[in-house]
Amino acid sequence: MAQQKQFDLNLLRVFTTVCRTASFSRAAEELDLTQSSVSNAIARLKRTVGEELFIRVGRGVKPTAAALSLYQQFDEPLSSIEQTLLGLNKFDPQSSQRTFHVYANETMIGLLHRAAEQRLRSTDIKLIFRETPVQEQQLQHELQLENIDLAIDMNKPDLTSFSSQEVMTDKLVCVVRKGHPRISDSISREQYFAEKHIILNLKRGNLSVVDFLTDEVLPTREVYSEQASLLAMLATASKSDAITLASYSYAKEYAELFGLQVLTLPLDVNPIQYHMVWSSKLSRNPANMWLRETLLDLVESRA
Repeated sequence: MAQQKQFDLNLLRVFTTVCRTASFSRAAEELDLTQSSVSNAIARLKRTVGEELFIRVGRGVKPTAAALSLYQQFDEPLSSIEQTLLGLNKFDPQSSQRTFHVYANETMIGLLHRAAEQRLRSTDIKLIFRETPVQEQQLQHELQLENIDLAIDMNKPDLTSFSSQEVMTDKLVCVVRKGHPRISDSISREQYFAEKHIILNLKRGNLSVVDFLTDEVLPTREVYSEQASLLAMLATASKSDAITLASYSYAKEYAELFGLQVLTLPLDVNPIQYHMVWSSKLSRNPANMWLRETLLDLVESRA
């Protein structure tokens, strides 16, 4: 009697990666395989289960109902096995020459860059901060491929392939120049909407930061200028009668330099929450764990 051929568990790893990335080409990149190898693996798994697994949608693929059912059963145990194996690697910060890459926005880079440089001065470790990309999909893609070790972001993905931890809460404040002809020490809601505004557009969703953080629909404000940089925005406020917004931690760093007043915002807004986000498969990786602990300690020390 012929012996039944043993099932190739590598097919499941390819399958879950295609489900997560919604692309044969991105899965091939992540797994360091050719696209034809990924396609062949999915074809073999399809023959084994006897069900169609993916359908073409634009430039990517979408899992069928059968594929989603399989993914829900296999993704978590496979990720757990991978985390356990990755956790066996040792990491010694005193002997490592590792370069870490972290995505963060302007506020967090300003808060952490100098502190990280001082902390790592006695080591050969390099920590490179990069501004968060415009598209959230690109951020997730870079994390999945491990091109980026970690991101510090105001958003956290609702996907099991990512893990997150809140690292800091800040508040939004109003910033005006000292000697403003109409505003001194405090600002009312009526004054806020009567003034011209310097707007920092969030790159995601094309929203201003206050519209992103409030639950109410705010009246239209008269725009003085739109800026892509917090620092440029504060500099503009220092040379005009226009008002602007910033996080408290960032505004207080530059208030004296630019001659600015930092005032309580007369609106009901949610706190600014920053989260560390990383690929779940690196949750037990010693190097990534060290990076998360170091950044968390730096944030707490600065706070």
